[in-house]
Amino acid sequence: MKMKIRDKNQAIFLGIRVGSIFLLTVIVIIFAAYYTLSRNFQTLLTDYTIKLVQAMVAQGVDMVESELEIGRKEAAMSAASFDVADAFQRSGSRPRRFSPGKDVMRMVYVSEAQTIASDGRKRIINDRPDIRVAFDGDIAVYGPYFNEDNEFVICYSAPVIRNGKIVGVLSIEKNGYIFCRLIQSIRFVNSGESYIINAEGTDIAVSDPHHMEWVTSQYNAKKILGGQEDATTRSILELERKGLDGKKGIGTYYWKNGLVYVIYEPIPSVGWVLFGGLREEELAAMTQSVFFASISKGPALKICLAVVFLLTALIIYWIISSMKKSAEINKKLEIIANHDALTGLLNRRFIETGLAEEWKYPIRASGQAALFMLDIDNFKKYNDFYGHLKGDDCLRRIAATFKKAFAGHNGYVIRYGGEEFIAVVFLVERKLTLELGDKICRLVENEALPDAEGGVVTVSIGMCHIQSTVDASLSECIRIADKALYQAKTSGKNRSVMLDAPQQAPGAAAQQGISDSTTMG
Repeated sequence: MKMKIRDKNQAIFLGIRVGSIFLLTVIVIIFAAYYTLSRNFQTLLTDYTIKLVQAMVAQGVDMVESELEIGRKEAAMSAASFDVADAFQRSGSRPRRFSPGKDVMRMVYVSEAQTIASDGRKRIINDRPDIRVAFDGDIAVYGPYFNEDNEFVICYSAPVIRNGKIVGVLSIEKNGYIFCRLIQSIRFVNSGESYIINAEGTDIAVSDPHHMEWVTSQYNAKKILGGQEDATTRSILELERKGLDGKKGIGTYYWKNGLVYVIYEPIPSVGWVLFGGLREEELAAMTQSVFFASISKGPALKICLAVVFLLTALIIYWIISSMKKSAEINKKLEIIANHDALTGLLNRRFIETGLAEEWKYPIRASGQAALFMLDIDNFKKYNDFYGHLKGDDCLRRIAATFKKAFAGHNGYVIRYGGEEFIAVVFLVERKLTLELGDKICRLVENEALPDAEGGVVTVSIGMCHIQSTVDASLSECIRIADKALYQAKTSGKNRSVMLDAPQQAPGAAAQQGISDSTTMG
């Protein structure tokens, strides 16, 4: 009896010990799997989130460059139509032909003799850098900066030329905080944000309104280090220097005892740099939260080891799904970045990101291709007469007509900028290219959009046709089409002109010219 009791006790003890070891083993495996997978998941999520923020930063650079280009064009067009003799009322309070947008603060005319502002303010700004550059004949951007009235402004200045002589400078002053609005969406969850520095390294825009003091205090890492050495500021300055040197990439620094990932990309036309940052602990917290929630939906931990493998499979599937969603987001961002918001057509960025690479191969395969450059005639007068809202509607209708004209052809229709469009068509013969050019002119004319002079809106078209024997680059074909467009404009408008890409090597073509291959449509 005692033997049976002892054997029974030993069996119970052995069962408890094996059960305990098995339970401990399962717990260790679960925690080991949880730790390993969570770390791998965090790495994957970090990589894909950084790529997502990179795409957002690139889009932000495009938006800032677009705003700067719009400001330059506004200054140039205003200066071209500026009436020096009758620009302002006698009171000097308002310009007679000036309708400021929501971000325009004032317009200032500067001559060697006087300075007149549209809001009647009296100030001497002849020595401001952009004014001097404009007096030398160029369009200049100055700021954003705080003026003597503590207004944060960015200035676009253009020369006023009359009879071939610069008689003054017209400067349009806009709200400098517009760049904060442009980048406010480039943020990650709560702590991530973006900011812009100018060529001197001073903060000029931030995405988070709570950090607006970076702009108002004119934060500058270089100046701070000039006063005292600081490791964090030194790390920030080193990243900013890379961006100011024209480089783009990813860096890290420690801020408030946490690691921060920073994506930086230059804004080339003004020498600024856009930065987008996200904190590591926020990425880790989000990862742990999502990962734990996913596991807690499964069976209890007391179930056998097979459940662990099932959970592992579910987690792997979830990771793959997350990767696919991230890829879809990146694809959508790429579509947004390469399409014009107003017309829905591809935009100028697509020429560099997609068309330039694709250009090399279809031409060799198809043997022939054509590049069309289209420009709306007298569009500035249309905008001045009907206003920008009608102008935008006109652009949309013309864009729809272009898209319809090229429907069924293998190629792309692109808004090149302003009222200019580019179309590239592969597998198209020379004769059909000529017919397409004339067809588009007639289609636009048949739209019967009234212009500012009692007629209808028309377009001029420059075309470059490429034969199989020609090895012409995309930029060369754009240049040839632009030259053809100029001929169409100067020979009466509402017509198409075609130039063939030269048959000779690029060097020979440059020497002999291309005037002999001109074809008038």
